Amino acid sequence: MMKRNITQLILGCLLVAVIGCNKFLDEKSKSSLAIPKTVKDLQALMDYELYTIRSFPIGMDVAADYYFMNDNDVKSLATVLNDIYLLNNKESKLSDWFESYKKIMHANIVLDNIDEAALDGLTVADKNLTKGTALFHRSWNFFWLVQQFAPAYEAGTAQLELGIPLRTTSDINTSYQRATLEETFAQIVKDLKEAVVLLPDLPLKKTRPSKAAAYAFLARVLLYMGNVEEALRYATLCLQIQHDLMDYNLISPDNATPFELMNEEVIFHCSLASSGGIFGGTKAYVDTLLFKSYRENDLRKSLYFKKNTNGFYNFKGSYAGPTGSSEFAGLATDEIYLIKAESEARSNRLLDAKSTLTKLLKTRVEIGKLPDIPDEKSKLIDFILDEREKELAFRFGIRWGDIKRLNKLYNAGIGIKRIADGKKYELEPNDKRFTMLIPLTVIVEGGLIQNPQ
Repeated sequence: MMKRNITQLILGCLLVAVIGCNKFLDEKSKSSLAIPKTVKDLQALMDYELYTIRSFPIGMDVAADYYFMNDNDVKSLATVLNDIYLLNNKESKLSDWFESYKKIMHANIVLDNIDEAALDGLTVADKNLTKGTALFHRSWNFFWLVQQFAPAYEAGTAQLELGIPLRTTSDINTSYQRATLEETFAQIVKDLKEAVVLLPDLPLKKTRPSKAAAYAFLARVLLYMGNVEEALRYATLCLQIQHDLMDYNLISPDNATPFELMNEEVIFHCSLASSGGIFGGTKAYVDTLLFKSYRENDLRKSLYFKKNTNGFYNFKGSYAGPTGSSEFAGLATDEIYLIKAESEARSNRLLDAKSTLTKLLKTRVEIGKLPDIPDEKSKLIDFILDEREKELAFRFGIRWGDIKRLNKLYNAGIGIKRIADGKKYELEPNDKRFTMLIPLTVIVEGGLIQNPQ
């Protein structure tokens, strides 16, 4: 009953909260809405899977470069997905914006009420867990929004560029414009650092955040920001708590879904939202150049991919286990090893970087077939980035951000090309279309500044 009441509360005010339009505030709703009063009620809101776990935004991955589709499947896509896949940036992914701010609203309701909430048989530790969970989820969703709807971060220009509206209260009478990019990332980092203090080292279940998850996410965010010293620090702290890697030599490539749900590498479990059938079945084929980049003794080649009857390969290696279209979009230790290795290499800890990467690759290749890892810094970084692209293929929420940060911070020159129905579509490196359009409804009703096209 409480979940239903909470949901009514959210739906009753969410449109106003997301759009931020003053005209909706002229008359407050007269309906009676249940406000959660106990820690148990607030924790139930954070555990509500429909909003917190299985609605990860998909726009960035629909546009990413690790896959392609045939012409008929492209034509069958909904208009907005077709537009995103073809790199046009004429349509806007309203549901990505709406769903993310819905979860931010959930988090804000918790944060606005948790300090006064009655324990009602629970403990202070339970209260801290609930508060830390809300802070984690708010930062988690701010990060996906800013990657999709704002330009890539660079310290020298972030104060001059627009980020996203930073809704930090559930009060629908508070209107927000877009914060600067600097302010946006400062809020994300602040929330995560506060969450770290409140969360347990490891969660009771991996759909809840933990200290290890907050450290892992801080490492990801700070790597995106180009702060490799701090990214290294938090990656190291995460791996001190959770460092397990699966030995791919012990996993059968004959399995339809080789990896178990909540396997030992998973730090925080989150699944992709419905993607119009792109990623859950056989429509998405791995990019041919990416597939060829795996060495013959690389076990990921057979564990990640299966050959289709047309000769191309589909992805089967999700860490979400046998869950149909709910592909993994969470945090796992393999990514943290790669963050650690890249951060070490960029900060001139070259031997440490090689050691960190070796720990990961020993579990990914046939026994005794470890590849030669370069010694020279630039070649080592390139090698690590190649391994990152191969390891994290179809790991949702990562590649789009990687392209943006590598182009902006390191002049990587990564573009995206599509061919559909005989026509070429292309995003040049640092193209303005790497920043997607904010939904028109939000722009008009909220009076927000739209991204340049």
